[in-house]
Amino acid sequence: MRFEHLIVGGSAGAVSAVEAIRSVDKGASIAVVYDEEVPGYSRPLIPHFLAGELGLDGMMFRSMEFWSKNRVRLIHDAVVEVDPDDRVVKLAGGGRLEYGRMLLAIGGEPITPELEGIDREELYTFTTLEDAERISTRLSEAHRVAVIGGGFIGISLAEALTKRGKKVILIELKPRVLSQALDERASRILEGKMAKAGVEVLTGRAVAAVHREGGRTLRLELDNGEKRLSDLLVAAIGVKPKVHLAEEAGIAVNSGITVDEAMRTSIPEIYACGDVAEVYDFAHGLHRPLALWPVARGSGKIAGYNMAGLEALYEGATAMNAMNYFNAPIITAGLVNPKSPHLVLSRLDERGGSYSRIVLKDGLIVGFTLLGEVEQAGLLLYLMRRRIDVRRFKGKLLHPQFGLSALPQKVRREVLWK
Repeated sequence: MRFEHLIVGGSAGAVSAVEAIRSVDKGASIAVVYDEEVPGYSRPLIPHFLAGELGLDGMMFRSMEFWSKNRVRLIHDAVVEVDPDDRVVKLAGGGRLEYGRMLLAIGGEPITPELEGIDREELYTFTTLEDAERISTRLSEAHRVAVIGGGFIGISLAEALTKRGKKVILIELKPRVLSQALDERASRILEGKMAKAGVEVLTGRAVAAVHREGGRTLRLELDNGEKRLSDLLVAAIGVKPKVHLAEEAGIAVNSGITVDEAMRTSIPEIYACGDVAEVYDFAHGLHRPLALWPVARGSGKIAGYNMAGLEALYEGATAMNAMNYFNAPIITAGLVNPKSPHLVLSRLDERGGSYSRIVLKDGLIVGFTLLGEVEQAGLLLYLMRRRIDVRRFKGKLLHPQFGLSALPQKVRREVLWK
């Protein structure tokens, strides 16, 4: 079978690409190859699924009618090889598909540590709906759960497990949780909330070995000699771009698949988007993978337009995270832990439970963290993205009532008219 547009992957980037293609070309043939249980579900909602707060229907951001309405051929299989010369992909099920243009929207894969004393199938991960279902099945017999990793995945998993009434031990190698996304004070505030919810947070620690304690109970030996019992062990260290298909096909890969502003790879008829692709991070001034839902949506849309023949450019993004862990709403964007000299403004309201921190460079906002009170995030992001010089009003940036009225008239007009 041959399709004018072949999309590998069935999540956010794929959906956006389909919508973009169909907005330009109503008649082109489109196929989506997906290897998960269902296409079109929302990954950020996986913790809520595990916690029992949402069923599968509640996780779907596009129903199955979306695919039929857009005349997309869904193929439940896995692509195992790409042949760019003949424009053919081979499927795990033995089939072959020809394409005119192809989009790799294949996301990332979990990073799993090598642990002495445990088989690979006994070490769970938490990045897909199937992972959540496997963990949920085990919870009926598992009271103590150890989570390796104190990043986004690990903390969201820890929160979901506490909602299921489990005793959670979170083990993080770095000195504090969310060390890549938060500064130290914000990390400590979050750790305090986790401890209050009953999570044992062990930072600066690693699992050195795993021993069997009888039945399915594990005894974890930490690198400082301490030991903890666990009925279930989950690796939630993070994800890495799933680049092996691209590498084997001869597509240029760095830390992710390299693409131009049209999301086109080094092979002109092949595009990439989402977690697997490198995009321009305007806050850091470099290209890197950004495993973020809005980036997948935006880059998939641009790829779809260009695949359909409408020229469009992806202007870039930056790390921006909106989360709510253990009743602590947090929004971060851009540079939060600068290594070179920057001006840092911060305000802590212990009574109100809020913390704000803004990082400035040469009069420009290059990053911020809001914890507790997050209402100003949109305006701060606008000032950062538009590179508006804030020196004249930087003293007002952290005021609880900071808003449009605090901006100089010229800046305020610009914000209102954009």
